[in-house]
Amino acid sequence: MRRPVPAYSSPRRAESAFTGLYVCEVAGLRLPPKVRGPMFDEDLWVLAELVDAHRMVDPHELIWDFTEINNVAWRVVAKEVLLAMLAPQYQAVLECAHAIRSFSNPRTCYRYLMRLVTWFNWLTVMGITSLDNVTQDLCEQHLEEMHWSIPKPGRPRRRLDPNTMAEVPRSIQILALYNELLSTDRYPAGFAPWEGKTAAQVVGRERAAQNRTPPVPDALLQPLLATCLYLVEVVGPHIADLVEAVRADAATGQHLPDLKARDVPAVRRVIAEIRGSGEPLPAISAGQTIKRTTRGDESPLKQLAWSRLARRIGARRFTQQARRLVERELAELAAEVGFQRPWAQQSALIPRSDNGELIAWTGPLGGEDVELIAGYVITACLVLTSALSGMRSSELLEIEVGCRQPFRPTHSGGKRFRLAGRLIKRQRFGGVPDEWVVVEQVDQAVALAERLTGRADGEALFGTVGITGRLKNLRNWLKRTGNRERWGLPVIPEGPASARMLRRTLALSIAHRPGGLLAAKIALKHISVATTEGYAARPGGSQRLFLAEVQEAEQASHVQLTVEAFRDVQAGRMPSGPGARSLIEAFQHVDAELKEAARSDPKVLTDDRHLESLLRKQAKTLHVGPANFCWFRDPSKALCLKLAGTPNAKRPLVGMCDSARCPQATHHSRHRPVWLGQIATIDVFVESPRVAKGEKLRLTPERDRAVRVVAEIDAAAPAALVGKD
Repeated sequence: MRRPVPAYSSPRRAESAFTGLYVCEVAGLRLPPKVRGPMFDEDLWVLAELVDAHRMVDPHELIWDFTEINNVAWRVVAKEVLLAMLAPQYQAVLECAHAIRSFSNPRTCYRYLMRLVTWFNWLTVMGITSLDNVTQDLCEQHLEEMHWSIPKPGRPRRRLDPNTMAEVPRSIQILALYNELLSTDRYPAGFAPWEGKTAAQVVGRERAAQNRTPPVPDALLQPLLATCLYLVEVVGPHIADLVEAVRADAATGQHLPDLKARDVPAVRRVIAEIRGSGEPLPAISAGQTIKRTTRGDESPLKQLAWSRLARRIGARRFTQQARRLVERELAELAAEVGFQRPWAQQSALIPRSDNGELIAWTGPLGGEDVELIAGYVITACLVLTSALSGMRSSELLEIEVGCRQPFRPTHSGGKRFRLAGRLIKRQRFGGVPDEWVVVEQVDQAVALAERLTGRADGEALFGTVGITGRLKNLRNWLKRTGNRERWGLPVIPEGPASARMLRRTLALSIAHRPGGLLAAKIALKHISVATTEGYAARPGGSQRLFLAEVQEAEQASHVQLTVEAFRDVQAGRMPSGPGARSLIEAFQHVDAELKEAARSDPKVLTDDRHLESLLRKQAKTLHVGPANFCWFRDPSKALCLKLAGTPNAKRPLVGMCDSARCPQATHHSRHRPVWLGQIATIDVFVESPRVAKGEKLRLTPERDRAVRVVAEIDAAAPAALVGKD
């Protein structure tokens, strides 16, 4: 906001340029038919009925109470500035030479209102009654006070991070941009708070050189994904069938009459049937039992599901009079047959996650238990959708029931799954329609969540996307109910896992291509292809931003891997493979440049920044394979392109790489475990009596090649063997 503020001589307006106007009409905010919304002159603006309000907007952000400003004249100032921000193309706003010309959305304006309330009321406490008396010293004093946290009993105040403080000076500065518009008060002529400085410069906020969002630690990510995949793919279909049955039963019961005293003979007939068969009485869930006990219910029938028993008799529920008439007989029956929850009494068998042993997926459940499990499986659907798509919180909130689009077949016989949504970030208020191309696991999770929620098309699918809190509840539920042990699931460690962290984790995973569950069970290549296709289909959509984040992380990773390979060569741990000689020569050239730079400009370097600069060109040619590095400098030498018949391609076909023969491929110490793993796998097949002799003969050259590659790695980098068996 580095804008000059003119020294004006014209008097203030006699009345506001917005007097008598409707706020939403001036701002172009859509309302339902026949709804006008608040007028400018009102001190309470309720914008709750905005048609385009997206789901990231909290209801309180659409209620603007200007009476919180003690000085009546400054209420008008706040209203004029905020409406000008909402309507930058309004004629009176266009006459302000330095007004903001881009549209601000109501959420942004609400934050400014909260800051202005604090600023104006602080001035009132300081004895200032007119903005004409505001000075730079007052601005500095207010900013200093806002830099400190609110006092708490027994705790010292702490200074807040400068990166969180930019809104304070920005809200003070913004008033100067609308001097020509203000009618009741304004800053003195020619005064601009912190003139010539942006709000970021005022607070000393550093521009982030890279994404600061931490990824989810692998120790948390792997068990979390394993658990969520199991809940969605194995448990999910069974609980969905059960949820639909419970809800259908409840819907049927809504149209039945109440069971009254005159129906007691029918109850006694059912009691006789149950006594004769020996079947247990229907029980409520464990949670409901605890609630009844907490309320002081110690009767022998506190576990009885009265509504379920009424349903068997053809009624909706027992009246109090009917209950009293049969309580004694039911208590006697309960002592004979006991209680059992009515749902999933004979549940299907599913394989345990850890060893594949077939087990009943659940014990008998009450209706409340069914809905509870469904809620936790929906959490698993949310985690998978976030972790495998890269959606932001705002985009997850805009996913609606019915968002799944018909899949598109690919030329190779695969499928491309699509989700309709909305792009909110950096768009006009309400966002714009968008579409995500996703992998099958995401489509499956969304389809399951639609079944479990039972909501109508167009309603929010997930409701809330506070993943950290929902994950904590899921973890506790698995432990409390014993389902983690029943299903053989891993322990999910404590720790946060927000949508932002999962997005960052996915971006880094695609860029780095690590091992682990994310790479093994869910093909990162498939997610990368889906993201690229989503970008190609909608170049201005959400997946463009996600793909850019992936590419940035990939470039940084390649630079780091190149630096590591260079340091290995310096330490005598040479690469092997057909491309090793040319890579070593390139590194020797860089090493010579470093030595020359040290002679001509001796200085102490605390990091690898200069080295990274020298290696950046080499890093741009790096393509990471699962068992080798490909230095794609010359497409005409790439073996994969020759085999595919595409010599003019711009990128190698890493999936077709034969690194033992390609002149641009190298093997490094980090690749040794991969080749050893291939040897072990081949040995298992060769030793198996079930594998055909011809297949064993085919595998023998593959094993010989892997053994040769390991030997070459060991010979070129003997230091890599330290500590290995």
